[in-house]
Amino acid sequence: MKTRSLIQKTVQAISLLTLTATFCFAALAQAGNDAADLYGGIEIGSKGVKATAIRVKENDDGHSVKLIYAEVINTTIMQLKDNKFAPDVIRDTAVATARLLAKMRDGEGAAIQILVSHSNSKWQKAGRGYIAKTKKIEANPETAKYTSDPKEIEAIENKIGKPGFNFVVRIVVSSNTTEAAKAHLENIVNAFSQFDGLNSFAKNKHYFRAMFMTDFIYRYMPIFGSTSVLTSEELATIFHFPNKSVSTPHIFWITAKRAPAPAQIPESGLYLGKSTYRGLSKLVYMDLDDRRRHMYIIGKTGTGKSEFLKDMIMQDIRNGEGLAVIDPHGDLIDDVLTLIPSKRAEDVILFDPSDTKRPMGLNMLDALTEEQKHYVVTSIIGLMYKLFDPNKTGIIGPRFEHAIRNAMLTVMYEKGSTFVEVVRALTDSSFVQELLPKVVDPIVRRYWTDQIAQTSDFHKSEVLDYIVSKFGRFVTNKMIRNIIGQSISSFNFREVMDNKKILLINLSKGKIGEENSSFLGLVIVPKILIAAMSRQDMPIDARRDFFLYVDEFQNFATPDFAQILSEARKYRLNLIVANQFVGQMEEEVKNAIFGNVGTLISFRVGVTDANYLQHEFQPVFSEADLINVERYSTYVKTIVSGEPTTPFSMDLTRDMNKEKALKNPRVSELIRELSRLKYGKDMVAVEAEIAQRARL
Repeated sequence: MKTRSLIQKTVQAISLLTLTATFCFAALAQAGNDAADLYGGIEIGSKGVKATAIRVKENDDGHSVKLIYAEVINTTIMQLKDNKFAPDVIRDTAVATARLLAKMRDGEGAAIQILVSHSNSKWQKAGRGYIAKTKKIEANPETAKYTSDPKEIEAIENKIGKPGFNFVVRIVVSSNTTEAAKAHLENIVNAFSQFDGLNSFAKNKHYFRAMFMTDFIYRYMPIFGSTSVLTSEELATIFHFPNKSVSTPHIFWITAKRAPAPAQIPESGLYLGKSTYRGLSKLVYMDLDDRRRHMYIIGKTGTGKSEFLKDMIMQDIRNGEGLAVIDPHGDLIDDVLTLIPSKRAEDVILFDPSDTKRPMGLNMLDALTEEQKHYVVTSIIGLMYKLFDPNKTGIIGPRFEHAIRNAMLTVMYEKGSTFVEVVRALTDSSFVQELLPKVVDPIVRRYWTDQIAQTSDFHKSEVLDYIVSKFGRFVTNKMIRNIIGQSISSFNFREVMDNKKILLINLSKGKIGEENSSFLGLVIVPKILIAAMSRQDMPIDARRDFFLYVDEFQNFATPDFAQILSEARKYRLNLIVANQFVGQMEEEVKNAIFGNVGTLISFRVGVTDANYLQHEFQPVFSEADLINVERYSTYVKTIVSGEPTTPFSMDLTRDMNKEKALKNPRVSELIRELSRLKYGKDMVAVEAEIAQRARL
């Protein structure tokens, strides 16, 4: 059994000399028995003090006193030593203490407890009485002994003019032997020997060991024995906790601040993670209505974003929800496929452009109403800006928009037309003449009969060839052409949403190329929005919730994305989007994200993003916290029942062995094959159809 050597040690508040003179503010930190009326804390560092305190208490005259304090003081703490002010004394204590702790072996330990509480004014009255009595004695030649030091009187007057705090230091050491424990204890005490002098430490013997341990565990101020009264300046010089510049193997540093989840967090719904704070854990859930206000996730590569997304996706799949996942890397979808339960295999639609033998059709020009036609056209023009002129430099301008808009609206009067026909309309005037009798809109007709007809062949060729050069790369690309060239899309996005299907869109850049990945994503996102907006033909209560997960969403974020965030809630389209840093987003999209997203989850971010995000997480978390968030940990700012909550920290670690046990590669392969046979089309048949329509 381990033997403990215990000693209670207090600082004797000798009202003779204040220990520092460079700053005048601080606040109290911990309380003893009456902690209920005290809220706040003090952080003491080698270069300054950060103090916050709120206390409500009845003072001696019966009036309610509210002490509210919050200030950061950046200064080098100075200590009077050998009648000279010298810096870095506090750091010496820290280094000495840390080195002593580092020398401890297995089975040994030490704790230094500092208790602070607000003091009454009795000590100040006693100080004023002592000064008055001393001056009276010294003023009388018959009684004067001239032993009082004027500097001591001055120091006392200086001290009683400042707030005082009851103060106790306790040191507990445990070891395998009594001798070792006493040795460690003495060494720790000696680390504070720099304070010897007029103001110095004094040991208090403790005869009731059980009472001492009770006081220690519950942080009670001592009932018996002395407590000290220290001013804020003296308090700040007593002990400086070790910092990262102090090398020791036995200290584990918390890299970022933690904060508890609010009490109103729901106890059911979508499981997000676990909030652990000061030994208390709380499971964090999100209910359905709050999910409808969308979620934004940000964090560096390797911090756990994809795992977090996968966990939420699998919860929705197991709960029978409808969802779509747009993955520009492919790894997320590959992992999800191995975890899909067999009972939902029939619900899976795997859109994989790299499967060139059985390509799925995705007709960009699908539209049922005039409103949808114009929305499709606008979204494709936005796609062109995103791909070729993101900074609006003029590469894509009004002339380009005008030509491509009329070309698309023209071919859309022919049912089943695709983007292949759009390119043909821009290069084949005879094809346009075939279509014109079907064009109802007079403005669109006049574009061809008046404007284009009156344009010289040279200028016509110059303009149209420039436009075709932008689209031609996708039409001439065999893989993309076999997808967007099919007149009938392989699946209907509205049916996917209404029937709670699982749509997995694998846009792996490594397989299909970055440009093709971005292009298809920019096609798919507005089609999902169109499908959601078409739900206006049914009552709100009949609209089933559909969850859209988009990783690296900035690749597919056009102004349409901003519209989704602002309008999609009422159509029950709920977004969960993620990316690596804020700078990847366009200004309009960024404003939509931070203006409309109900839940913001931040993994570790860079300095620039931390500076931007700190305004969202203040006052709980700072810029430094956001930079140093541990892996698989996050900061969360969310809403509960539509009302914002204070930010909190959340741990995302889970049992990976349990997840591995659920993986079934065989089911994954069967789902892939089932999806491609059900929704894909033979490549030879697709190419023959496109060749016939394009008259190749």
